[in-house]
Amino acid sequence: MVVQRSLMRRVASACAVSLVALGAPGAAVAQDRFNTRVGRVTNGLYMRNSTFLRINPLGLFNDFRFGYRHRIFDRPDLPIVLRNTYWAAAGTLALSPGFVRAGAAVEFAPLAMVNLSASFERVQWFGTFNFVQSYASANEHFSDSAIRERARVDPASAEAAGGWMLTLNGVLQAKVGDLAIRNTARGIWNSLSLRDNRPVFYDSFNDVMAPNGGWVFTDDFDLIYQNTEAGFNIGARLTAVLPLYGQASWGADNQALPGRGADNSPTLRAGPLVSYTFREGRHSFFNAPTVFVLAQWWLSHRYRTGGCDECISQGLPMIVVGFAFRGDS
Repeated sequence: MVVQRSLMRRVASACAVSLVALGAPGAAVAQDRFNTRVGRVTNGLYMRNSTFLRINPLGLFNDFRFGYRHRIFDRPDLPIVLRNTYWAAAGTLALSPGFVRAGAAVEFAPLAMVNLSASFERVQWFGTFNFVQSYASANEHFSDSAIRERARVDPASAEAAGGWMLTLNGVLQAKVGDLAIRNTARGIWNSLSLRDNRPVFYDSFNDVMAPNGGWVFTDDFDLIYQNTEAGFNIGARLTAVLPLYGQASWGADNQALPGRGADNSPTLRAGPLVSYTFREGRHSFFNAPTVFVLAQWWLSHRYRTGGCDECISQGLPMIVVGFAFRGDS
């Protein structure tokens, strides 16, 4: 969930926020006041919300965060790397037809180019839409058709499982003129109460066989052209997902054999990103409404690059269409 949730947050931010240009203090204040598309972190309550639909794999998600944010520095004459620095604490809520997740998060941006965050959340899968399915070995098949067939033969395979999720997130970003570069690295630890203490489960959000009680690492690299005045972005994203399987994840065969479990990871996809922000003001709880589209073709995936009877053609990308907004007091 966390890989797409970070996608929405970054898209909305990239559409709505640009760094204030260097200059005299008076000029910076005037620009901050009169240019409605210049973002500025404020002290007080804030919120973020994103809703998106995804295909290949299919999913519908909403991610909401509400909390308190405090600026570390609040002087317009500071170097640009020290502007918009802050710390924040918030409650989180993620909803999907298949699960709900709620918890708390902390965030720290010591420099304009660095953002660090962590969240700890309770997760509950409902047992709907064939999820969540657990397995005795990471070598098992988890294609869309295999998941549907498994749920048809054994309806109890879709478990109403609960547990916990820890997410550690780091963002490194820079901007030169209208060109923005951003890299987001994320570590996701899951622990669910699965049937028979099975060691792995299909993580439908990240589309991988995930270790239970283990880590999944993701990385998003974005290269984006920002037209701040017009309110649109256009760019490209490269995404990699790597589960770290422990010895227990291989089940009875106790082996990570090439061409079997090794093919379940890593996954790699790339493609264009386009977004448009309708307006941006300040001190509003419905600010920077943004629509976005992401299309990424699968470069590496056991079941989405063709080559087998149950595989989806590599010509079909993962497509995400969504809407995001944010606000502050």
